[in-house]
Amino acid sequence: MNKLMQELVAGSLACGLGFVAQAYPAYATGAYTPIKTKIYKNVPYHWNGQSSRAYLWNANLTKRQHRLAHWPVTTWYVSKSLKMTNGHKTGIFYKVTNAKKSMSGYIWKAYLTKGALAKGTYPAGLIDSKLNQSLINLFPGAIPDKQLQQVAEYYIHAVNTTEPGDTYYEYEGAVLGADKQKKVTGFTTYTAAPGAYNQLRRNKVSFLQFEKARLQKYLKAEHKTFSDFSGWSIGAYAFPKNSFFYGIIMINLLPPMTK
Repeated sequence: MNKLMQELVAGSLACGLGFVAQAYPAYATGAYTPIKTKIYKNVPYHWNGQSSRAYLWNANLTKRQHRLAHWPVTTWYVSKSLKMTNGHKTGIFYKVTNAKKSMSGYIWKAYLTKGALAKGTYPAGLIDSKLNQSLINLFPGAIPDKQLQQVAEYYIHAVNTTEPGDTYYEYEGAVLGADKQKKVTGFTTYTAAPGAYNQLRRNKVSFLQFEKARLQKYLKAEHKTFSDFSGWSIGAYAFPKNSFFYGIIMINLLPPMTK
């Protein structure tokens, strides 16, 4: 990975979640109480990735404890299903605990999908194949590669969780092997600058216009254009529109390997 691109990626991993603190309204006003309960034997579930406003709540749903998007590949074990009401609104919530028993609380059932996620897989709602392909299409002649795509999507871990940057590079090495890892160019349009994504997130500019302009800036710094990567292998990942990381992308490019 060349120095400039490596610094861009490393910088994004180090910054982590620092720029995403936002205030959202609570689920509803007033404490909730259960009116019907069903017991389960720690059935595994995971966040479905459909809403960035999904939370792990306290027992009466008055306090948000964790944002599920910060733990996208956590398996939550359901011990109870509770029909809860505050007198005005009623919903079904699951009482859950993570595998390490370090987090527990209540999650609205619509935010969860049954089953555990294997390492390297993610909630379906965090993968938008059309957005990923639109990025690949910016590089004429580049060849989609399953391994590079796998590594690009693993960027979900780097941004969405508190995993250190080293974990991303370890995964990259495990998937690509040492020889390919040395030659791969990876870069992201991540920035912690306030308001950097406002135009995109407020629908003032299209996704492709926004990303193309930012990518051109990075390529220009390397004295490159999109066409310079014809014949290279490529993998690309874009956080989807339903994510509060919408606008951040990861691209991996690998030159033809000589035999």
